[in-house]
Amino acid sequence: MQLLEEYKSDMKKLKTLLERGVDYRTVAAILAQSQYILKDYSDERKYCFAYSKAVKDIALKMYATKQDDKWNELYWSTLLFEAPYLVDSFMRYIERDDLPDKRFYQPRAEKMKPIIQAYQEVYDGQLDFLSVSQPKRTGKTQGALRFDLMISGRRPDRATLAVGSGTSLAGSFYGGMLTVIDRPNSRFFEVFPQAKMEGNSPFRTKADEMIIDFQKKKTFATITCRSIDGKIVGCTEATNLLYLDDTVANHEEAMNRARLEFLCEKVSGDVLGRRIEGTPIIIQGTKYSLYDPITFLQSKAVEMGWRWKEVAIPALDPVTDESNFTVFIDGRWRFTTDFYRNERKLVTEEVWAAEFQQEPFEAKGRMFPEKDLQRYMELPVDIDPDAIVAVCDTAESGSDSTSMPVAYVYGADVFIVDVVFDNSPSDVTKPQCAKMLVNHKVQTAVFESNNAGTYFARDVGEEVKKLGGKCSIRTKRTISNKLTRIEYASDNIKKHFYFKDKGLYERNSQYGKFMKEVVEMTRSGKVPHDDAPDSLSLLENELRNILSVNKTQVINSPF
Repeated sequence: MQLLEEYKSDMKKLKTLLERGVDYRTVAAILAQSQYILKDYSDERKYCFAYSKAVKDIALKMYATKQDDKWNELYWSTLLFEAPYLVDSFMRYIERDDLPDKRFYQPRAEKMKPIIQAYQEVYDGQLDFLSVSQPKRTGKTQGALRFDLMISGRRPDRATLAVGSGTSLAGSFYGGMLTVIDRPNSRFFEVFPQAKMEGNSPFRTKADEMIIDFQKKKTFATITCRSIDGKIVGCTEATNLLYLDDTVANHEEAMNRARLEFLCEKVSGDVLGRRIEGTPIIIQGTKYSLYDPITFLQSKAVEMGWRWKEVAIPALDPVTDESNFTVFIDGRWRFTTDFYRNERKLVTEEVWAAEFQQEPFEAKGRMFPEKDLQRYMELPVDIDPDAIVAVCDTAESGSDSTSMPVAYVYGADVFIVDVVFDNSPSDVTKPQCAKMLVNHKVQTAVFESNNAGTYFARDVGEEVKKLGGKCSIRTKRTISNKLTRIEYASDNIKKHFYFKDKGLYERNSQYGKFMKEVVEMTRSGKVPHDDAPDSLSLLENELRNILSVNKTQVINSPF
């Protein structure tokens, strides 16, 4: 409280000084005040950096007015003071020796504000996971590599792992970071002197292994760059930061669901397996697909309860249709509104949505988007269901799943209380179905009779009898096109079906896998499996009469 009062008093004095005319010694003293607060009141950094910001603002204004080098030096001294703690200041200070038109960050600083703020939250330990998506060539990777260096310089005894889609990209990570630190009197080591090695070389590198090491030699290098397809296990660990960038190489790769599944498995296994508990994760890249590693890690963040944030910046603002990335570089404007509007004309709608607007190409075609599904925490209280019904879509091949949702029907509301959703052989799924029918006292169960469905239904009926249950089981053959049937049923499913709240089931449970397949269903049909949404469409067909919202109206005869 005392510090707060001192701060308020100092700010009033500063305002008065500015009104009377600025004195260099007084402003320099304010910087000293910042250093004092940081040393003795480290928990009150907000006041410390409020003082130093005031110094920067005054110094810049005075230098522009008087062209006196002492004000310029004061500005840079203040940036150096802030650089070990503030991402924006670090980005600016390490470019001090670059000509203004050759600086990376300065011309982009305003556009990068949302990303820099998110980096700051990671740096301050406020986020466990961050995903960043923005159009290509707008500074995504260069900004991230500087942040990788910053977080590594603060704790050079720890390890950062940077992973990209191929060896060439991993090599560009390595080379990009070297361009910042491998120069005479590197400003990086001025910010983080603790990162510098003893002796002639301030750091150690191995180009063939793409590693950069600060301080003395240790088990794992300070920074290791790797291809997602290369060797990751055993080569390093992530204790400072786990950084992933462009894990999907291009649009063509994004169209390959098998490849995306492999990449997600690689991330969840090899890559996340190198992360020590508590290490933050940043993933950056084009948000090509709903099934790529970015979306996979976002779902993991929800499942694990991580503190996380997504920053996704489209090329053109969806409301104004104006560019979000216009910058003045090398004497001319780049990434202008006209540029992006012309690009939109040149590429397909899918490419524009994903690579420029950060909208996965399947997103607009999702048949059951999460936001449209109704969820429930508990069933209606003090009322019995009007009917308990199940519908089963039996597996047609080894890769298909037997899908049997069980529904409690209350009027026109259908609650999906349980499911069998398993791609195991029929000798495993038949007992599962029978047990579920008995446990829920299902009155009617309909089995699709295509292929071996009739025999499956017969065997389940016998299992039900063995368990002492009663259930009316019948078979029904379907001849309509599957995608058309699901499309036709989707409106009633979204209006009248209720699914368990996500907190009521585990992601890897049969119910969780069932729901994942439902929300991944697309109108294009570009999904490897659609057993879950198909079984819901069969259920909707059985219940369509009670779900109908059409009312019979009496009208006067025109005759």
